[in-house]
Amino acid sequence: MRKPKLREVGEAVRALLRGPVTTRFPFETHEPAPAFRGRPTFYADDCIGCKACAEVCPARCIEVVDDLSRRPPTRRLVLHYDKCIFCGHCELNCSTQKGVRLGKEYDLACFDRSQCVQTVENELVICETCGAVVGAKKHLLFVAARLGAKRYANPALLVLAEAELGLCQPSPPRDPLAPMIRENLMRVTCPRCRRTLVLQELWGE
Repeated sequence: MRKPKLREVGEAVRALLRGPVTTRFPFETHEPAPAFRGRPTFYADDCIGCKACAEVCPARCIEVVDDLSRRPPTRRLVLHYDKCIFCGHCELNCSTQKGVRLGKEYDLACFDRSQCVQTVENELVICETCGAVVGAKKHLLFVAARLGAKRYANPALLVLAEAELGLCQPSPPRDPLAPMIRENLMRVTCPRCRRTLVLQELWGE
C-alpha cells in the first residue's frame, strides 16, 4: 500500500487487456459457476414426503398439505420458489439427499407469481385406530430399510415392510367401537394409540 495509485492503474490495465468481466445476459446465455444455487426442484422418484425440507426452510416457501379425503390419502409438498431465498437448506437436510436439489436455473422472471410453484405427492399412512396421520408411506419404508433387522422392534414398520414385499396380507378393517386388544399391536397405529394399547393390555393400566 505504499503506492496505491500504481495498484489501481495496474488493475485498470489488466481490465483493458482481459475485457469486461460482466456477461451480456440476456443477449447471451450465461453459464453459472459450479457452486451456483439456482431454482430448487423436487424429484418425485427420490422424494419420500418426510417434509424435512419444509421444517428447515427459513423462508417458509415449502407448504405441506395432507389431504385425507382422497383415496388413498395424499401428502402434497408445494414449493413456492418465488419466495425462495436459495439458501440450500432443503437440499442439505433432505433425508435421501436426492429428493430436492438446487439446479443452475436462475432466469425465473414471470408475469404471474401463481405459476412459480412445483408440487410432489406421496401416499400417506393413516392410523387404523384413530385415523391420525402416521407419515408418508415412502418415508416409513425408507426408515424400515435403513433399520434393517431392527425394524422388528416397531410393529408398524414391520407390517408395512412385509406387506410391501407381499409377505403378509392387510388386516381387515377394525371396528372403531370395539375395544383395543392385544392383536391390534400388529396393526399400523400412531404412537399415541400404540402407547395406550401397551399400557392397557400389556401392563393393565
